[in-house]
Amino acid sequence: MIKLIVAIDPNNLIGSGTQMPWHIKEEFKHFKETTLNHALLFGQNTFTNLPSKLANRISYVFGFTKTPSADFSITSEQELQNLFDKFRNSEEILFISGGKYIYETYFHEAEELIVSELKNIQNGDVYLNWDLSNYKKTLLKEFEEFNVYSYKKKFNV
Repeated sequence: MIKLIVAIDPNNLIGSGTQMPWHIKEEFKHFKETTLNHALLFGQNTFTNLPSKLANRISYVFGFTKTPSADFSITSEQELQNLFDKFRNSEEILFISGGKYIYETYFHEAEELIVSELKNIQNGDVYLNWDLSNYKKTLLKEFEEFNVYSYKKKFNV
């Protein structure tokens, strides 16, 4: 199964340079609990800017060169499609985990988007440009500073 996980502000902001523009403890906890013991797909820049390797998760990193600290480096579109094929009909979960290019290019591969929507506008310069009009939005959890939603593709009957 392929899912996507992301946190955004009301303007679809996801970053400030190579960093996250917010530090919300509950949101980090939600990310950890949701992705624990699953596989994650990162772009090379996003992965190399993580503060540390994420414990109890397998990291796949897509980039033009091999990433030595990654569990698996993917350096071609064909290898990436093979990864999607591996997880598409599997009970194992692959979370598409950013950054901007990975989200915008491959969000359509996910069966479900898990989106933490912050309640307040943040400062930054990296915004997602994606169209979710063909997705059904369902509230999963409410927190003081953000809500978590599930987006699933709408199917024409």
